[in-house]
Amino acid sequence: MIKILYDHQMFSMQKFGGVTRYFADLIFNLPQDFEKEVAMQYSENHYITKTYNQTFKTIPSLQNFRIKRRLYYFFNHQISKKTIKENQFDVFHPTYYNPYFLKYIQKPFVITVHDMIHERFPDFFPAYENTAKIKKILINKANHIIAVSQNTKKDIVELLNINPDKITVVYHGYNQQIKASNALYGNYILFVGERKSYKNFYLFLEAIVPLLHANKTLKVICTGKAFTSEEIHLFQKYSIFSQLIAIQANDSMLYSLYQNALVFVFPSLYEGFGIPILEAFANNCPVCLSNTSCFPEIAQDAAQYFDPTDKISILDSIQKVISNKEKRNDLISKGKEKIKYFSINEMVSNTCKIYQQL
Repeated sequence: MIKILYDHQMFSMQKFGGVTRYFADLIFNLPQDFEKEVAMQYSENHYITKTYNQTFKTIPSLQNFRIKRRLYYFFNHQISKKTIKENQFDVFHPTYYNPYFLKYIQKPFVITVHDMIHERFPDFFPAYENTAKIKKILINKANHIIAVSQNTKKDIVELLNINPDKITVVYHGYNQQIKASNALYGNYILFVGERKSYKNFYLFLEAIVPLLHANKTLKVICTGKAFTSEEIHLFQKYSIFSQLIAIQANDSMLYSLYQNALVFVFPSLYEGFGIPILEAFANNCPVCLSNTSCFPEIAQDAAQYFDPTDKISILDSIQKVISNKEKRNDLISKGKEKIKYFSINEMVSNTCKIYQQL
């Protein structure tokens, strides 16, 4: 029996997000010959509390999650430190890059690197952002490194001069456990997730303005946070305000949005993996992607690609998909085949092999 200890970091901070989805899928699908412990007491993370029905304490008297997560982090941090000091585990797998545990740990640890965006695009982040610095510390000290794509492994080797033998690529797994709702919004292009900096939302939007002007019934649905005043001003400037919709979608609604979209567009300048690609594949949604970073590696021939720095390229790519039913069906068919290669069981199995070797 091998015991794996996971800490609290991202489970304290995130309700939703790719990092905590990854760890929840990993932790709660470990085989029976592995024992697991998550060193925390407080969390409102959707994946561990709803998807996997685990019970953790909350602070219901507080409504502001930004305040609550600071308290969760503080309390859980003490628990994680105490558990690490007790040394009753075989392998440690932190859920993010805070190196606090280095002064206490006596057992091997593995770190998962989700992307190298901070290192590739430092100008997109504030001066006080220290993610790249602390990530470098852990990458150098880890007994082994998990990279979520070959592209991310290549980045680690090139940017930090790490021995490639120390890095194993383990792709994300995907398993959709919730049925889609029946919500419909007519004809729309789907944009999922954050819209700031390297996510390239503004250039994407500028590129498709002619498309929106030519078809006033066409909309752009964005999942995530409400539009900012800056974004609303931009929509008004382009005379497309009525064609943009922001939705804070739960999983069921999100899957419905994929299933009924004309196309899902992922215009990021860089990503480490791109879980929304798998979500689109699983929900029969054609995909338009940037031709950068990991995207061609993950989607291969199941996507229409564009240059994310070129507005004409973005527009042409989207038009090719939404105006050609045969093209859409071909992409959907290829996506249904590609999703078969990204199973949670394989992700867990490959990770367990790393644990066993430490």
